[in-house]
Amino acid sequence: MSIILPIKYHKSRIKPSTFIRGMFIFCFLGLVATPALVRADEWGCGNMTACLKKLEDKDPYIRRRAALDIRLYARRSKDDERKKVIAALKRHLQDIDKQVRYSAAGSIVDIDTTSKEVLPILFERLNDKTEDPIDAGLYLRHFGPEAKDAVPILIDGMKKEGISWFLGYPHSTYGDVLRDIGTPEALAAVEPLRRRELIADIFYAPFKLLLYPVFALLVSLCFAGLFWRGRAQYKEGKKIKYMPLLIPTLGWGSWGLYMVNKNVMEDYGSVLCFVSWFLFLITLAGLIPWLVSWVRVRTQEKRKTVNSIPS
Repeated sequence: MSIILPIKYHKSRIKPSTFIRGMFIFCFLGLVATPALVRADEWGCGNMTACLKKLEDKDPYIRRRAALDIRLYARRSKDDERKKVIAALKRHLQDIDKQVRYSAAGSIVDIDTTSKEVLPILFERLNDKTEDPIDAGLYLRHFGPEAKDAVPILIDGMKKEGISWFLGYPHSTYGDVLRDIGTPEALAAVEPLRRRELIADIFYAPFKLLLYPVFALLVSLCFAGLFWRGRAQYKEGKKIKYMPLLIPTLGWGSWGLYMVNKNVMEDYGSVLCFVSWFLFLITLAGLIPWLVSWVRVRTQEKRKTVNSIPS
């Protein structure tokens, strides 16, 4: 037996609201995509020769983009080509557009940190109220005490920004720049940051030791003793939780993670800080139940002793 379902055919009609929305989206995408396609050739140079050509363009925007992009090719070039790029960028240290000057100076420092000609432009950028002083400071840090004129502005920036505690460790980009400049005034300004770093290092030191196999072995033996003692007391009816055995296990795991990703962790101290926090929290997670259980048993024993004394 077959069932034939009635099928009704409807003429497809586009609702006016759907048509209007479609036209609006089409027009919006056109307004965004058309300018982007028109300036598509300005997004990047493609090669060093094209960048050198665009450095001489009449449009300051194209010159600025070329000054930024050319550093990528110059780093991988031979010495002769690199010198040619630096010479071209130095000509634009006197460009009429300040953004071109700033971009040229920054690229020169990225390619060669010995070029002293960029210092006046970097100081100009540092004193430009429309620019973030740390951007110029990150370039000036390569010149050490020769960038001493930047110190007062960087100190003021550090005071305004404050010291952040990312993953529980103090950090200040201004402070790092002042350290690299290294003048007495700069080093005195970062003294509060140095003290906070010292406190953090002392706090994390015991947990960082868990990353090394010798100390992990000692910790494992210590907590193994607590495990067997707690197990024996548990058999006697004393409810001691022996969760701390979890700690050395995770400690060894953290050490293995550290060794596998050693290069990454050395490049990014925040990863090591994160592991230290992890070890700290699991230590508390293991010790607190054991200590609470131990105190509870001791309290019960004292009560039994008091009750057993004849009146």
